[in-house]
Amino acid sequence: MGNFLNRSNRSGPKFRLVVPNHTLEESVKSPGHPNRDFASNGIKTTKYSLITFLPKNLFEQFHRFANLYFLFVVALNWVPQVQAFGKEIAMIPILFVLTVTSVKDAFEDYRRYRSDKKVNGSTCRVYDHSEKHEFHLKEWHHIHVGDIIHLSCNDIIPADLLLLKSSDQQGICHVETMNLDGETNLKQRQSVSGINYEDGVYKARRFKYTVECDQPNAEIYKFNGKVKMSDCGDQIVPLNQNNILLRGCIMRNTDWIEGLVVYAGAETKSMMNNRNPRYKRSKLERALNRDVIWCVIILLFLCFFCAAGSALWLGQYEDSTAIMFIPFESSEQFNPYFQAFIVFFTYIIIFQSVIPLPLYVSLEIIKLLQVYFINQDLHLYHEPSDKRVECRALNITEDLGQIEYIFSDKTGTLTENQMEFKSCTIGGKNYPHVPEFDEDLQSDTGSRYSLANISRNSADVLKRKPGNLQSAVMDNLKMETEIQRELSNMCLRSLGSIDVNVTTLNHKNQVQEFFLLMAICNTVVVSLHPHEDIMDSEGNVESVISIPASVNNSNSQNHENPILRERYTKLPETPAPNRLAPIHPDTQRVKTTLPPIQSQSLDREKFPRYTQRLEYMPKISTPTGSVTGGSVAGSSIRSDMSRTRYEAESPDELALVRAASTYNCCLKGRTVKSVTVWLPAEGEVEFEVLHVLTFDSTRKRMSIIVRHPLTKEIIIYTKGADSAVLSVLSKKYKENEEFKIMLQNTEKHIMEYAMQGLRTLCMAKKTITRADYERWAADHLTAESSLEDREEKLLASACRIEEDLELLGATGIEDKLQEGVPETIAAMRDAGIKVWVLTGDKQETAIQIAYSSQLFNSDQQLIIVNAETKEETKDLLEHHIKQIHRDEKTPQTESSPPAKKHLYGLVIDGKTLFHALDADLEKMFLLLAGKCNSVICCRSSPIQKGLVVKLARDELKVLTLAIGDGANDVAMIQMADVGIGISGQEGMQAVMASDFAIARFHFLERMLLVHGHYCYSRLARFSIFMFYKSLVTTMMLFWYNLYSGYSGNTHIDSLFLMGHHVLFTAFPPIVSGIIDKDLNAETLILYPELYKVGPEGQTYTRLSFLIIFLDSVYQSVCIHFVCYFGYFEGVGIWEFGTTMMVITVLTILVHYIIETFRLMWPQWLTLILSFLIFWLFGIIIDSFFMTFDHPMTPYWVMMVTISKPTHFLMVALGTITALLPRLIVRIVQQTVFPDVIMKAQQMEKAQEEAEENRHDNSRTTSPDSAQNNPRKDSKDSGYDNKALDMKHDLEDTKQNGQVEFENGASKNGERNGHIRQRQLSNPPTNGVAETAT
Repeated sequence: MGNFLNRSNRSGPKFRLVVPNHTLEESVKSPGHPNRDFASNGIKTTKYSLITFLPKNLFEQFHRFANLYFLFVVALNWVPQVQAFGKEIAMIPILFVLTVTSVKDAFEDYRRYRSDKKVNGSTCRVYDHSEKHEFHLKEWHHIHVGDIIHLSCNDIIPADLLLLKSSDQQGICHVETMNLDGETNLKQRQSVSGINYEDGVYKARRFKYTVECDQPNAEIYKFNGKVKMSDCGDQIVPLNQNNILLRGCIMRNTDWIEGLVVYAGAETKSMMNNRNPRYKRSKLERALNRDVIWCVIILLFLCFFCAAGSALWLGQYEDSTAIMFIPFESSEQFNPYFQAFIVFFTYIIIFQSVIPLPLYVSLEIIKLLQVYFINQDLHLYHEPSDKRVECRALNITEDLGQIEYIFSDKTGTLTENQMEFKSCTIGGKNYPHVPEFDEDLQSDTGSRYSLANISRNSADVLKRKPGNLQSAVMDNLKMETEIQRELSNMCLRSLGSIDVNVTTLNHKNQVQEFFLLMAICNTVVVSLHPHEDIMDSEGNVESVISIPASVNNSNSQNHENPILRERYTKLPETPAPNRLAPIHPDTQRVKTTLPPIQSQSLDREKFPRYTQRLEYMPKISTPTGSVTGGSVAGSSIRSDMSRTRYEAESPDELALVRAASTYNCCLKGRTVKSVTVWLPAEGEVEFEVLHVLTFDSTRKRMSIIVRHPLTKEIIIYTKGADSAVLSVLSKKYKENEEFKIMLQNTEKHIMEYAMQGLRTLCMAKKTITRADYERWAADHLTAESSLEDREEKLLASACRIEEDLELLGATGIEDKLQEGVPETIAAMRDAGIKVWVLTGDKQETAIQIAYSSQLFNSDQQLIIVNAETKEETKDLLEHHIKQIHRDEKTPQTESSPPAKKHLYGLVIDGKTLFHALDADLEKMFLLLAGKCNSVICCRSSPIQKGLVVKLARDELKVLTLAIGDGANDVAMIQMADVGIGISGQEGMQAVMASDFAIARFHFLERMLLVHGHYCYSRLARFSIFMFYKSLVTTMMLFWYNLYSGYSGNTHIDSLFLMGHHVLFTAFPPIVSGIIDKDLNAETLILYPELYKVGPEGQTYTRLSFLIIFLDSVYQSVCIHFVCYFGYFEGVGIWEFGTTMMVITVLTILVHYIIETFRLMWPQWLTLILSFLIFWLFGIIIDSFFMTFDHPMTPYWVMMVTISKPTHFLMVALGTITALLPRLIVRIVQQTVFPDVIMKAQQMEKAQEEAEENRHDNSRTTSPDSAQNNPRKDSKDSGYDNKALDMKHDLEDTKQNGQVEFENGASKNGERNGHIRQRQLSNPPTNGVAETAT
């Protein structure tokens, strides 16, 4: 028992030991094998098997309260004393629900089974030591931990592999992780180095070492381990995440690799991250659960009331034999109170329908089809990326129509996240790169330095290849003459002569170091040529011509391989390179003139100054147009770079590398140990890379440590956020006047860039002594080798070396706003939704973007809260709250004009937000933020983003939506009630964590205003109707029992009662829940104020259930007593019940017609079929003698009943009497007290009438008059004619005083009518899909 209670012992070891299988003779499955207990590579995502399906599925279904309740009712009906219906009949509803759900689950599981079978049947090459040490094909499910696998380029990785060998001489391979995290950018991985093989050459059979690594976990960006070189463990090789290849990734840009399986099957990181769409309970569903509880209360009340009535009624009789129609087994059982106890459970069976059993199943069906139609909406399809909207959470569609707060990221969400280098400051001197021909050129973000209108448009941006794969040079950059002059002599000698520790600044050297940093301090991948494996798919090694290592080196022209030359000449997009002689540093530079490619985006006659070139910058030919080089070397490198493509994980890095390449400081290649660049006056040079300190969200910096080829100096180059770099500069920037001025100028320029809406990055460097570096490297190696707290130790180590830096300068990069962002945010604000932007950018940049995106406008008073301490934060929050209260209480005199409502916008930085989120200040912060229309949180970390969303959601009790595109947005997306991911440039981590995924931010407008409104409106009215059906049927049975001595008998056949909710009246409301719509999509977009119906809960309120209950009571009274007084001469029980059943079904269907906005053919079809099925069912069932009910069966009753005129008279009278009040209320409401939806419906009706009149008038005009018609077709103008006509008709209607919208909706519609034509002009889907959306 001691071991059983000791939980710590059960957790097992923290690490696992993996032994290569080829080092052992026995099979992996044999007892005693060290890898035997590890999972095999076969996967199983199915939930069931043929044996476990029925019990497991039923177990899951009976987790629902409704299913348990009806199972209890069925069990009660098998008790003879309690039985109210036939035993078999009572099981029909629950069996129907369980069967439908089981079929759905079985179909979904079968699809998973087929997918598993296909994946497990895939093949790869596995090392087999038992057969001549060769690789043989094996299916994936036969792979085990400890196997060595051989993969070729474009192969899918079958398991988590430790990279042992790559075809690259430096041991590098590249993988595409799109299947894992959605990112299309290539990731660089490194083979394990430091292993001593026999003869120094790797062979699969020579790897005989044990690997110690983490236990399986779901952290895809974390891997710790080591290779034990000896049994005692004193010699180890540390492992990290760069040494592992994860299952599901794809090999790219690498001929072949070989790796050791460390995790397989269900233990791989990708499988441990697999999850089904998250289950969330919507706001409407929580309201339904509340009303279901009211149904239970009503059920208990009715049962107690009838049980008490039974006791009182039976108490009037002293002799049980006097009650002829109630049998008793013995006289001793004649006890009124005992009989009341029995009849209580009988009434639970009779009144069971008060809880709508089909409600939850129907809701699932409706939501599933709503999701389908949302996916089919062409307005939400992004053609350039070929992406539709993706619904990952299937049960919160109605929440899209009740959003009150939106929390949005900025970069990649509001902006394109496609960066363009625009400006830089070096040594305190600004280089704005302003076009000579137009100094006032404005970009979409307000930046006067944008070249967007000259070099590219939005369509060009959207047509770029995924994964940031772009050409090496920028054809639209207006280069600075002074920078060109300083870089023209850039060589190793000039770089080697730099000494930033002196007290005098050398601007020329700073410029050269600045561009060298831009070229090498990154993780950009250089792609050159296709890749081929020497091993075929069967594991046989082909006989191929060996390719010298020097073939990738442009300086080794004499070893050009014919195979590679053939590959290059076959590239269709690349012209044949010009053959030039090798260039050496001491070679005399000569001028070269090549035919330029005329730019198609610039009128050279109109802008002659732009076409002028400096004498030492001749024109050269590149795939992207005419560019400029500084020498013959420059021409040669441009020609060589024509077949080079850059691929980066970060768009910022790509922009910097391309800008440096445009100035002829080109990145040529990268390995783990070196980086190759082209210097304008030197040619191709190679720097030894000692360490790369990757970027992380804590440091907000990236550094690379290199060794100078000539001077052998060790230099660290660092780039990062301005706050992260400026805070670690040398002390002389505070002491030396010259350096202080440089820092002040740089900060000034950074502020100017931010005010223009540009993203800023700071650049710095430091020369490290050999002794300091060796001490740091030893400590860093210890941190890398640590298996515990490795991340914290590596962070501390990086911060130690990134100190006392020398500032070089900063860059300004433009990130354009996405199309439609300002209009979308304006629409969200008009809809009553408060928009918060949570970004990590500088405050000035965020404010500039906020004005450009209409998050802020000129009518708002800006509140900026920046504080250093908690006390200062508290004082500022209190001050602004008091000021707002004073503004609100400002008295207005009678003579003064009515003052406008004060509008506020709040801006708070990361430090202040840290204090504001403290438990003592969070409510004060929310109070201030709640009084503001828009909020921007700058410099906020991912954790802070999640905390802000959680705080607003929990404290304000509002429905929140978070939208983002990157991994730093995952926290807030998961915290929000509705999470939306944008599949942008930063990968798809946000998409994988979201409930819905869209391609562009402006799709959010249609998602909320149209689909959100439809989903909420349809499901709310459907739920109300389902409660109404159940209540009216239950109350009808209740009134009958008042006249049957509370005996627990029914006057309606149990088959009719059971089929009433699952057959006769089930399908029409489901169809309306899918396709019914109160307004056209165009109206909902033109008038965002209509969206307020959802957040305010006007369709389904707390009074909705009470109103439905009272209406159901009235209708049931009418149905019962019309029949009661109609058959005044007496009638049989079954005939009486049949008439009441016909009235009830007809009343429910007509009630459905009254509450439906638009009846289309699917609804009419289900209405007619429902009533026909009911009649035919009654005729067929009553034609047979069945004994389900006692004391008699309704044989031939339906035919006898419908043969009497009295029946039809009572059916008509009962239906009209029951529905007349509701019909009158609806008419009065439409004409006298219309709500905002009804006003919009009247506007649409007026527009349709005007359209008909215009169509009729057009028939009387001549055909030639159409030429003078200013109205153009939507295909020509881009405008939606129907929407524009609606707007003009609304204006005419307003002038006549026929329609008045609340809160200025009409005025807003006029303003927004034109800016939303981009969505309205798209072609809708056909058929039912068009109706649904």
